[in-house]
Amino acid sequence: MMYNLFMFSEEKKRLEDIGKTFTMESGLTKKVERYFVEKIKENLGPGQTLEVGCADGYLAKKLARFTTHITGIDGSRKLINKAKKRKIKNATFIYCLFEEYSPEIKFDYIILCDILEHVIDPINLLKMSKTWLKNNGKILIISPNAYSVHRRIGFLSGMFKDVHELNATDLRVGHRRVYDHKLLKKSVKKAGLKVVKEDGFFLKPLSDSQLDKLSDEVINAFYLIGDQVPYDLLALLYFVCKK
Repeated sequence: MMYNLFMFSEEKKRLEDIGKTFTMESGLTKKVERYFVEKIKENLGPGQTLEVGCADGYLAKKLARFTTHITGIDGSRKLINKAKKRKIKNATFIYCLFEEYSPEIKFDYIILCDILEHVIDPINLLKMSKTWLKNNGKILIISPNAYSVHRRIGFLSGMFKDVHELNATDLRVGHRRVYDHKLLKKSVKKAGLKVVKEDGFFLKPLSDSQLDKLSDEVINAFYLIGDQVPYDLLALLYFVCKK
């Protein structure tokens, strides 16, 4: 896909609009975020880490203790400013779209957490990430799963016509697509990357608003039971990729 300054300007405007209300520190998102950290740190270690779409730096702050240095990039100036205010000693935050990014170093780890479903061209992002990665580095991907139990229930109850259909929550947070394991794997391979781990986590039988009313103990149980449930029923896809 060819990019131009108008597209960049429009995308930044779109991200700024999303950034006005975006937060990872309230509701179900805050309760579930710790499980993102648990999964990512399984494959994160000392070295240079890049988080694409770092938003307000909430996840970077949690992950910074598991790696040497973390660089976060995001196309929302508002969110990048919030990230900088966290004053994370071993973190650098840069305001730019991934299409504009040109790092001076190669990274040991690249985190694409809740980002591929947002961008205009996810395969291009995967291809660019490959060029930013060291030869023995890892790309860690997390993305919502179209075949999650809650989406299957929504489909069977007639709330939407297809599990891949964008619902009100998807549109509010700026999703352009919803992956399943096959679709994500196809994109990864098309970008010339190898999948070395294919998994999922967190059983989500209800909507965000319904789950948010439950206790932390019940939410944790939904995470723990994920080890006993086929990963194509879980709410979040988790891929580890290499060159």
